[in-house]
Amino acid sequence: MAQGRTDAIVDSWKVKANLNLSADQERGLKEWFRGACERLNARRQAGREVLAQMQTAVDAKDSAKAEELLQRLREGFRKLSEAREKALDEFDRLLQPEQRARIVLCAVQQAKESGRSLENVIDNLLHTGDSS
Repeated sequence: MAQGRTDAIVDSWKVKANLNLSADQERGLKEWFRGACERLNARRQAGREVLAQMQTAVDAKDSAKAEELLQRLREGFRKLSEAREKALDEFDRLLQPEQRARIVLCAVQQAKESGRSLENVIDNLLHTGDSS
């Protein structure tokens, strides 16, 4: 399911952003996008698990466990920031500057049309699992 959705999004970008991709670029972009979606969904699941454990710790008034989980959450945010930088580096290697700019402008236009923030539009593009 995720592959079909991510492939359809890349195909949509080709039209909406007027991208001229080589076969290698298209294949690479689709693989990159699928990987980004999978990693984001895994991080979301891990975050939900930490929050559930945190609720248990708070309910049990276990300050030490709550502190441990808060540190895990902070570490998760740090890793997320590093992963975003790595993903952008990979994106930069896959496409030419004009192609990347066209995708960004397409995403900005989509955000304007939907009345949502750009971050929300990008987040929704990368989220292929459940919405919890």
